[in-house]
Amino acid sequence: MTTFLHRRLTERELEVLAYMRSMMTAADIAKALFISVNTVKTHQRSIYRKLGAASRRDVLKIAAARGII
Repeated sequence: MTTFLHRRLTERELEVLAYMRSMMTAADIAKALFISVNTVKTHQRSIYRKLGAASRRDVLKIAAARGII
């Protein structure tokens, strides 16, 4: 199910979100995606803002509830 907020996430944000489901750190995600740690953190902040979440746990709960992940 695609929600309005889901459509607002970019492809890269969706990739970062998928990695956030694991125990990977921002540095681990950066290595996997061949981007800088700062870029990962920027994407994470954007995901938090777009989903209205305050923590990684909140992001994952909201994303799961909305069928994003």
